[in-house]
Amino acid sequence: MSDEADYNLVMPFVIVKSNGGPYDDAAFVAGINCGQLMAELQALAAHQAIPHQRWMRPELMPQIDLIAMQHGYELRLKEIDDASGYQLVDFDLADPTNEEAS
Repeated sequence: MSDEADYNLVMPFVIVKSNGGPYDDAAFVAGINCGQLMAELQALAAHQAIPHQRWMRPELMPQIDLIAMQHGYELRLKEIDDASGYQLVDFDLADPTNEEAS
């Protein structure tokens, strides 16, 4: 991730505390990230397609794992970028015959 360009928001989060709003910045961003992932996995699961790997905040992993399981995927944790603290994750279709998954 450290080799990638910096990204800016297409639309500012105007309702977060740093912009005078009522919502905590980190919690709002976490919700946006999880909601986006939920929508993507729901759409892809209908076709049993595998989503692209992505960089996510490590503290989101317990929730991301639940989101993945809800839509029939297994979360695969990859390396952590030391500079940013983000973790690379990817997903695979869950094996419905795996006894441990139930």
